[in-house]
Amino acid sequence: MLQLEIPQVTVTEAIAAVTQRMRLQPHTDRIIARAGDMRAAEKLYVAAGHDGELHAVSADLPAIGGDGEYLEYAYDGGLVTSKQGREIYDQIMEGAPHERCPLCGRGIATTLDHQLPKSEYPILAIIPANLVPVCGPCNQKKSNKAPADASEMLLHPYFDELGASRWLRAKIHEETPARAEYFIQPGENWSTVLAGRVVRHFNFFGLRRQYAVAAAEKLATSRIRHAGLLDRGGPGELRLHLEEAAEDHWSVSGNTWEGALYTALAESDWYMNGGVNLM
Repeated sequence: MLQLEIPQVTVTEAIAAVTQRMRLQPHTDRIIARAGDMRAAEKLYVAAGHDGELHAVSADLPAIGGDGEYLEYAYDGGLVTSKQGREIYDQIMEGAPHERCPLCGRGIATTLDHQLPKSEYPILAIIPANLVPVCGPCNQKKSNKAPADASEMLLHPYFDELGASRWLRAKIHEETPARAEYFIQPGENWSTVLAGRVVRHFNFFGLRRQYAVAAAEKLATSRIRHAGLLDRGGPGELRLHLEEAAEDHWSVSGNTWEGALYTALAESDWYMNGGVNLM
């Protein structure tokens, strides 16, 4: 759940790249013939993304007629496999911060995902704003079903601005071993719809469990260091270390499971006063 910059490359550049040396001439001709429609679709898509209306964009997109298979081929046979197309593909992939998947915040981004599926929206198949660098598991998890309304839209890393507040939170359960439970705390100025979409995204990708598993490993591997800090400097020294670690993550990547974990540990009097030694 990380925010990315919208790719600087345009669909005009993508069309030129995928058709430059495409061997199937009929496909090249049909793709080039729809260039104007793809440029129009790009403008509509970006405007709808900024307005939070992507779920309704299909009503305004140019009709594809019988060109669906050619438009999809522009991605599969051009952007993915051709040398010139792959340069565009890789440029979009570079937008992932530290190569992290923006949908889960944990996996390594290895592929591009169509935010609105190309099977349902062939006209958007090579529009860069519809292509998001993600990890394999998140790509497989997303369905090809078109969203019926705003509540069914998963978060879009290019358009959904969740703000600078700390909305991903964790609670430390006082048990042996200690356990972190993650939850969403709606951000300042979030609408009811946006809050619901964030929770849906969180649940859809199983992030509560993913983050809890990652946190359990982090707690286990950090126990000796944390116990040493507590023994040498007391609760104050350990809390300072955890607060600084949390700030490092928040300042660099925003709302991440690591930042939420360190914040929760720093806020836990139980952990500060010996809970770390019960792990």
